[in-house]
Amino acid sequence: MRNGFRDGATSLMNLVRERRQRSDLYGKAHYWDARAKERTGLSRSLWPSNAYNLLWDERQREVLSRTLGDVTGLRVLDVGCGTGRMTRHLARHGAQVVGVDFSQDTADLAAEETREAGLSDRTRFERGDVLEGFTGLGRFDRVLVVGCLSVACRTEEDLRLALGNLRAALVPGGELLLLEPIHKSALLRRVLALDVGAWVAHAEAVGLRLTHRDAMGFVPLRLVASVREAPVPLLRAPFETFERLLDSAPLLHVFADYKLLVFRAP
Repeated sequence: MRNGFRDGATSLMNLVRERRQRSDLYGKAHYWDARAKERTGLSRSLWPSNAYNLLWDERQREVLSRTLGDVTGLRVLDVGCGTGRMTRHLARHGAQVVGVDFSQDTADLAAEETREAGLSDRTRFERGDVLEGFTGLGRFDRVLVVGCLSVACRTEEDLRLALGNLRAALVPGGELLLLEPIHKSALLRRVLALDVGAWVAHAEAVGLRLTHRDAMGFVPLRLVASVREAPVPLLRAPFETFERLLDSAPLLHVFADYKLLVFRAP
C-alpha cells in the first residue's frame, strides 16, 4: 500500500485523472462512497499522501480552534463532514455536533469511527445535502463547512442556494465558518470557479455579514508534497514554516489553497 490507495495505484496518476473529471466526479455521492472504501486513513477525505494529511489535519484543527474559541455546550452542524474528523474534534472540546454528508457510506463510516472513539453521546450523523437544506435538524450556534461547497456547487446559483440553506440553519447571532479551496484558476479550483469576492457577495446577499478572514495551505508545497509519501519529520519543518508565513503576512494569502471566511447571522 502507498499514498493511501489500497491497490497501490500511482497517486499522481489518480489525482490527475480525477481532476480531469472533477466536475462529473466531485459532486456525486457515489464518488465519495467509493473513495471511503478504496483509500485508507485520512486520504479518504484528504490528499493521497497520509504523511502530508497528518500535518494538514493538525493545521485545519488549529485554524478552526483559534477561530471558534470555546465551543463547550454549543450546538454545531458539520456540513460535508466526511469521515467525521472535525465532528470528533469539536465533540472532544465539548460541543454537541451533528455531522451531515451526502454520501451515506461515508456518514456510516464516520458514525462507526466516532463510536469507537467513545464520542457517540455528543454526536450524530445524518445523510444531508447542502443544496436541499437541513429541515428537521433544528438550528445551530455554529455551522462549519470544510471543503464542501467548492465541490457541491457547480454554479453561482447553487452557491447562493447553499449559503441560504446554511444561514437558515443558524440561530440569530450564530456563526458560519467556511474553510474552502476558493479559486478561479483551472489548476487550483475544484468544481466552482469563483473568487473570494464573489463568495462574500453571495453570502451577503442571503443576509450574512463577514466578520473574519484567514487562510491555510501553502499551494507550492501542497502541489509537491500531497501526492507522494515522505517521512513526517522531513515534511513538518517546511510545512510549518510556510503556514506561519501565511499567518503573519495576509498579502501571501494569494498562495493559500484554503480560505477561511466567517459570517454572522442577524
